[in-house]
Amino acid sequence: MSDLSAAVSDSRNPMFTRHYADEYSAAVIALVWMFEIRQGTSEEFERFYGADGEWTALSRRSRSFLGSSFLKDIASETRYLLVEYWGEMVVYEKHVADFERPIELLQRERDRFVEKVDALGVFNALDTPARVGPTWSRRGG
Repeated sequence: MSDLSAAVSDSRNPMFTRHYADEYSAAVIALVWMFEIRQGTSEEFERFYGADGEWTALSRRSRSFLGSSFLKDIASETRYLLVEYWGEMVVYEKHVADFERPIELLQRERDRFVEKVDALGVFNALDTPARVGPTWSRRGG
């Protein structure tokens, strides 16, 4: 397993996530990653993780996925944050288990333009929009 895969795997490790599941099982959770990408790959990276990208499309297959915030550092053209919002930790863990192979394939594809990824943690989302109507993840149908 590459260092890149190992870093992402840490955030998807049941021991990592289960710690947070008990305390925040009813709360909206936010999983946060920081990426350093290779120079000249920003367009490809932004397409891959953007609202209509491959990574988000896979996450949308879970009803618990509420959407994401995708942020680019204004001081560094190669640093990004991705915040994924999930309705339930347990369902997130099931999503990761159910889609293990497609996630691995997407991670390999991502390796082409990402130099480093750090799982920053799982956070309790304190101020989130009301969950009425279509979820954020049901963009465009």
